[in-house]
Amino acid sequence: MLRKAALSAAVGAMAVVAVGCALTDYRGWASHQTQSEARLWGSEIAFSGTGDANTDGTYSYTVKYYPGSNVTINSYRNAVFASISRDAMVDRDGDDIQGRGGSLGGKFQKQWVSVDATPGVPCEFFANITFSKATPQLALCNDAPSEEVDKDLDLQDAFASVGDFFAQIWSGALAKSFSLQVSSVTINGTAIPLANAANLDLRHNGIRPTNVMIDLSTPGGQDLVRALLNNRPDRQPVTLSVGTSGGMTFGLPASFTAAFAHASLQKALK
Repeated sequence: MLRKAALSAAVGAMAVVAVGCALTDYRGWASHQTQSEARLWGSEIAFSGTGDANTDGTYSYTVKYYPGSNVTINSYRNAVFASISRDAMVDRDGDDIQGRGGSLGGKFQKQWVSVDATPGVPCEFFANITFSKATPQLALCNDAPSEEVDKDLDLQDAFASVGDFFAQIWSGALAKSFSLQVSSVTINGTAIPLANAANLDLRHNGIRPTNVMIDLSTPGGQDLVRALLNNRPDRQPVTLSVGTSGGMTFGLPASFTAAFAHASLQKALK
């Protein structure tokens, strides 16, 4: 239980950041420009049980921008669940995502394209989507740069060490696959306990966490969906944090806000 619950806040933040289908707003690095598409490192997320066969699968994100210009954000979907890339082992350039396979097969194809005309300020969420194959359950705004993988190596930035959790990874105390048990979610300052814990399955490469998998069809996943449906405004920005069964709480980094689409998220309920 301690392995599953006593995790670093940074890892929890990564899990929440990754949750979501469509990345719609992104600030990018000042004074830099992408070679073409830069891949957002460590952002792949797999969804199962969303209630919509057109949104289940694995997602990967790329961005294309120049200083002072619009940011084009591509959300790629692979219909095969958990067919992730090998982040931190063989990092794939953003130009090599579309049409390429994942670890379990399938191919990444464009699911949504968003154009952020005012990067980071304000967060425009669903209004930025210019191409869509299905309605996303979640739109995510990142008001700060993230680590990017691109031919321009100057765009890359390293994660920082975060204490006890990373010490456990480095010492081998944590297996390369483990679960984070979410027992509550706090939306706009109101805490909602979950009757059943929702599992976030994480993987790491021996140095840092890289991927998150979520099955919304489980009892805990269904409780999480109901909490989001019953306690947040439709398509409006909200503050979001979660608590684990071990008592630890964490939220989105300060640069992130979230907005949920009620009608689309409703499909995840069985």
